[in-house]
Amino acid sequence: MQIANQTSIIDKLTNLLKPIIKILFPEMKKNKQIQKEISMNMIANILGLGNAATPLGLKAMKSMQKENIQKDTLSNSMLIFIVLNTASIQIIPTTVIAIRNSLGSSNPTKIVFPVWIATICAAVMGLICAMLIIKFYKKNK
Repeated sequence: MQIANQTSIIDKLTNLLKPIIKILFPEMKKNKQIQKEISMNMIANILGLGNAATPLGLKAMKSMQKENIQKDTLSNSMLIFIVLNTASIQIIPTTVIAIRNSLGSSNPTKIVFPVWIATICAAVMGLICAMLIIKFYKKNK
């Protein structure tokens, strides 16, 4: 990810994710650095690089916490980020493929399509629940 960050690849992928990030993280519209940190985490997860995604996610959360007015409460953006990070939408589930390969699977990549379905469903349902919580919380404030 560090090498990719020093090339234009991350910038191009960040630009692709920018519309999604602006919709999901409206509180972070003006902070380009946090947007980049969020997109790098999402890219690492999408590529199945969980070990790289973890420190990137922690960095993004730390940056969002600096912007957070109520230090003892998650901001809406932090909640959404946790949901997306936990769902971990993956195009290439490298860890699962590697485990299946090490256990002698005849077709270790057969898991790819079910992983797409599972992670997309988890992300969509997680986002729906998070949005409902945010809406309910605002209503009862």
